[in-house]
Amino acid sequence: MTDTKRIIAIVNSSSFGISYPEHLRSLEQFAQLVRVDIPNDAPAPVFHEKLRDADGIIASVTPVYTRDVLLGLPKLQLLARHGVGCDNVDLDTCAELGIAVSKVGPEVERESVAQMALGLMNATARRIVEGCDIVKAGQWAKRAKIALGVDFKGATIGLVGIGAIGGTVARILKHGFQANVIAYDPYVSAEEVAARNATKVEFDELLAQSAIISLHCPLTSETARMFTAKQLAAMNDGTLLVNTCRGELFNQTDLIAALESGKIGGYATDVVEGEPIGADHVLLKTRNVIVTPHLGGYSVVSLRGMGQTMVDDMRRIFVENGFPGVIANEKIDLATSRIARFRT
Repeated sequence: MTDTKRIIAIVNSSSFGISYPEHLRSLEQFAQLVRVDIPNDAPAPVFHEKLRDADGIIASVTPVYTRDVLLGLPKLQLLARHGVGCDNVDLDTCAELGIAVSKVGPEVERESVAQMALGLMNATARRIVEGCDIVKAGQWAKRAKIALGVDFKGATIGLVGIGAIGGTVARILKHGFQANVIAYDPYVSAEEVAARNATKVEFDELLAQSAIISLHCPLTSETARMFTAKQLAAMNDGTLLVNTCRGELFNQTDLIAALESGKIGGYATDVVEGEPIGADHVLLKTRNVIVTPHLGGYSVVSLRGMGQTMVDDMRRIFVENGFPGVIANEKIDLATSRIARFRT
């Protein structure tokens, strides 16, 4: 590397370097840092104006890095996702252009997001937020009108996806609550699902059997809108839904209709399509809904680990002449990538 400091842009992140400023100090040893905010609906030229000189980007869940955006970032060598999901990045175009995309390993957020999912599950199953609201309103006596809670012990709880996070949720539900855990995951064998404390079922079986369904799958072309009116109608009346993945897994209009009709008994989510959302969002006006502002990874251990991953990946490239720890765009040829080309 030359004596000139690399430019690393921290884009739309409200958390990186805030709780752990030492991560900023580590990067400043070898890079010039710039914080950049880009609206979700910004056209490609806005990205180009603000990021054209960036050698590295620390990317949040927004905005979306489309092909048009990426074509106008000629210096970019590494786009590091400050998280696990990479659905806002065109991975194929990055691979084509030689831009490496890294992400946080599943072990970093596993416990934090699993704990969040279980917290939301408890909150909707036991009407915790609703109960808190009536006490704050001085209406303690209304507790008798709150719907009875759902017990986890003996209940059939379905998981869509049983990777690192889903497997952790399954372990806690089975051994901590004695729940009957079933899971749909086409990429995991029945034997491995069993080893992860659940029974493998097909998607339609999961919909028909579960009292609670918790989502633990990435947003892909296969999973986008996997829950529409058809799937919601196939569930048991009063089924509870928990989402710590992405809002786009649902057809939102169909979900709201199912909640309003009482077909779905409750929806607790840490993610919303088009986030961040305002107080006027239609989902917030819907019955039996709990929404939190994407807090799944916001724990002491998780946020520290996520930030350190960003530092480590940038250091590997710009100081140690290495490569990132976890590559998200698997089609890239690192030997001919910009990382390798820009070193020669």
